[in-house]
Amino acid sequence: MCPNEARQEGLPSAGVSSASDSATHTLLAFLTTTCSPCRPFWEMMAVARPELGARLVVVTPSRSLEDEREARRLTPPGVFLHMGSETWFSYGVAQAGTFVLVRTPTGSAPAWEQPGEVLGSATPASPAALLALVGQWLDREPGRPHGLRRAGP
Repeated sequence: MCPNEARQEGLPSAGVSSASDSATHTLLAFLTTTCSPCRPFWEMMAVARPELGARLVVVTPSRSLEDEREARRLTPPGVFLHMGSETWFSYGVAQAGTFVLVRTPTGSAPAWEQPGEVLGSATPASPAALLALVGQWLDREPGRPHGLRRAGP
């Protein structure tokens, strides 16, 4: 396991592919264990992942700034946890609770290691608002059938 990879369980080697199968969609959730507005999003991850239509990756600050044990406890099985402040800097994220939907070419480095094409970025007020935003971002993508938000089987 790489030094910044805390959990990778039950994930396919690639993320959720687009309709053309030439790109991977990853939703980066920039969260901290001490951010009280982040709590509903930590809880949502355990139940709403299939509704997102993209691979979900939690990005916390580096281990020197974040409680690794608590981050592992909050991250549900099947969700990738990346502890790295450099990813926050790469995407210009300044506030916990920010979500970034990224499209990367299939076979390229993961979105948390090498920035991809940002399809949308926001700090939503609630998990319901996040689900709506991700759906809108995916619907706007060229070549994707309108209304296709969910991952395939």
